[in-house]
Amino acid sequence: MKKILIIYDEQRIGQSYARLLSEEGFEAKYASGAKEATNLLIREPFDLVLLDINMPEVDGRAMYEVIREYDRHMKVIVSSVYPIEDQVQSILGASAYHNKSQGVDILVAKIKEVLDGGDDRKDFYSPR
Repeated sequence: MKKILIIYDEQRIGQSYARLLSEEGFEAKYASGAKEATNLLIREPFDLVLLDINMPEVDGRAMYEVIREYDRHMKVIVSSVYPIEDQVQSILGASAYHNKSQGVDILVAKIKEVLDGGDDRKDFYSPR
């Protein structure tokens, strides 16, 4: 079973994503911020991180760098209200990008594609 770490400061969204991904057959854990996420990354292996950009204390850009220090090859999907082009500018090099307005079906499809080993970088600007 693939393990996903969801890092969101909005508890309602983070927990909703965790429930949804569990229903989709993933083991999903939710972290409400950088400290909790870092502790989980140290203790457990994850296959993918779903990362919000705009968070208090430590934002997604800084958290992305922490993830890269932990595991240079960790798959990361950035998910935010910002347009995908802005997300790419903010966090260059993620496996995929998701605009929350695209809905959860698109998010789940992107997660499955990235975890199935699809070309991580081809989906930068895709509205999928």
